[in-house]
Amino acid sequence: MASEKVRIQIYVRRTGEHVLIDVIPQSTTFGSIIKTVCERINDPEPSHYYIALNNETEMFEDMVFESRHASEQFQMVMRTKWLLEHIAAQAMRRQGIKLAETNDIQTETTVVEEPSVPATTSVNETSAHEPAAPTAIIANPSEEENTTTEQTKPILGDVVRETIRRIPRRDVQKYLHRSLEKSFDILLMGSPRVGKSTLINAILKKDLARTSAGRNACTNSTSYYEYEETYTSFEDSHKPITSTCSIRIWDSPGIENWDELDIAQHIRNLVKEKNPICLIYCASPGCYASVEHMKVIVEQCIELDVFIALVVTNMYASDEVDDILETYQDLLVTHMIRTQVVDDVYYYGTIGLCTAVNSVKYENENIVKPPTGVDELMLGIMNSLSEEKLLQWCFALMDNGPFWVRAQSRIWKTFKLFKSWIGY
Repeated sequence: MASEKVRIQIYVRRTGEHVLIDVIPQSTTFGSIIKTVCERINDPEPSHYYIALNNETEMFEDMVFESRHASEQFQMVMRTKWLLEHIAAQAMRRQGIKLAETNDIQTETTVVEEPSVPATTSVNETSAHEPAAPTAIIANPSEEENTTTEQTKPILGDVVRETIRRIPRRDVQKYLHRSLEKSFDILLMGSPRVGKSTLINAILKKDLARTSAGRNACTNSTSYYEYEETYTSFEDSHKPITSTCSIRIWDSPGIENWDELDIAQHIRNLVKEKNPICLIYCASPGCYASVEHMKVIVEQCIELDVFIALVVTNMYASDEVDDILETYQDLLVTHMIRTQVVDDVYYYGTIGLCTAVNSVKYENENIVKPPTGVDELMLGIMNSLSEEKLLQWCFALMDNGPFWVRAQSRIWKTFKLFKSWIGY
């Protein structure tokens, strides 16, 4: 006797919709469930999604829905790979890249030339001298969440173009392979015992082992964390093509006993050698460098065009957190007016941001608080970087599945603007 149909509810993370569909236990595959949901939400690309069981377990497309699943919660989640492809296509348009034809990819790529308009404009420009904001990939919260945000909400200059030519997906994938087949570096600075390792593990969702990298000019040890990520695409013959890159997080030694010249030279050397995605500086209550030292770090990052994220760690440790945040803001506003505040992240254009986090659960006597601020920090950096660095940052975060699930509704608020002209 054939199994009777069961009605289940799928929560679509991208749109926030709840979709009811009928399935047959021991017969319906999760691949067919994805296709059905995509039809309901008018999305032509089922390959962009997967089904997650209880916000956690990925249900592969060839897996069959079983009777025991009837009472479970299911979410349809956007794959990180599609995010990378979108960012790559956007970067190709801006950079005017035209990929040469090869034997394995027989297609002509047409790329729109960059118009003489800034990459990003502001809804309400306040000053003709104010620098253009970076490309915004993450949308700000809704009007209900933050009415002041709408006043400074960035929009992409590309949206105002009347005609956008589509770049074939195979060419986008080829561009990704070229871009990702290299090493990426992230700089991490701060005093010992401020929670740098805990923060980076929370960001990457990894438990990374530290490796010694020798000595620098100031005779202080520099160490790094290293791991690999892969990007795989498929040719028309379904043959996989895989690119692997090494991602390294450089943890600079404590700088409390250095003079300003040593700090400046150390940062210049690192940036010259590594061309980092960004620099993350950490301080926590009772454990941070002098204001003069932090000032040198900020100045060097601005001079060398490195985005800096100033982070207060262990935010529940004491009330001193507010004082450190105020110091951070004073350092940044010297070089750039504050452009917006979203989810307790203070943005200073293309220069940097500052915020406070608690990377792990906080427990003290009868007080228990969950990890706080890490997602907002990750989104803040993502929203502040240009295409090349943004692509590298997103690739570094690829394995943090829970983050992508939690952040998708905010990410899609911006991506839906492009859906009509993305060619895949």
